[in-house]
Amino acid sequence: MKIIESLDEALYTVMGWLVFYPMTLWRALVHPLAMMAYADREVSDTPEDQYDDAIRPPLFLFLSLLISHGLETLIAGRNALLTSNRGLEALVDTDLALLALRLVLFSLFALLMSVFMLRRQGLKLTHSNLRRPFYGQCFTTAPLALMAGIATLLPILDVSHGRMAGALLGFFTAGWYLAVQALWFSTRLGIGRLAGFRQAAAAIMVAILLFTAVAVVIGLSAR
Repeated sequence: MKIIESLDEALYTVMGWLVFYPMTLWRALVHPLAMMAYADREVSDTPEDQYDDAIRPPLFLFLSLLISHGLETLIAGRNALLTSNRGLEALVDTDLALLALRLVLFSLFALLMSVFMLRRQGLKLTHSNLRRPFYGQCFTTAPLALMAGIATLLPILDVSHGRMAGALLGFFTAGWYLAVQALWFSTRLGIGRLAGFRQAAAAIMVAILLFTAVAVVIGLSAR
């Protein structure tokens, strides 16, 4: 009986993603600041009442990366990292390991934004204080990861202007993310838009440096 109940719950959960993932993605793209405020409010609710009309933020990020990874596999085939047995690349030997690596790398953006915000607010860095902005940041990092993945795949497609479309989507994604973060810092800290832009740019730069450092270490270890 317990197995049937578990199967019933698992099936409903997965089918629910087909409805709530597109809804959450649309809301995160069109109303990112509202979704980040929504995450703040939901953290205070009891677990069973949280995110009743959306996908939980960390899961939302994971599903976005899963979709991006699936599209990559379908369009570009098996990633070169999965066929290498040298250095740290040998640790990324399955699709699940590659997906986990990407989840960690993109989570750096959510983490760095959250840490920067807490520091600027003068709040102590604790689990409870970090959770609120981190969950909110997952709502913006997920579209970033999905659109960045699609942008890298467009040039591979056998379509006219694929490279141009990929470049345009890449620029749009970067501009969208920077604008959202600038507004978030400006609103939360009660500072001007230019000051918010500087805070966002600094946090994004640190995240990019860490992201690149990990990628470079993995790449150099394979030589």
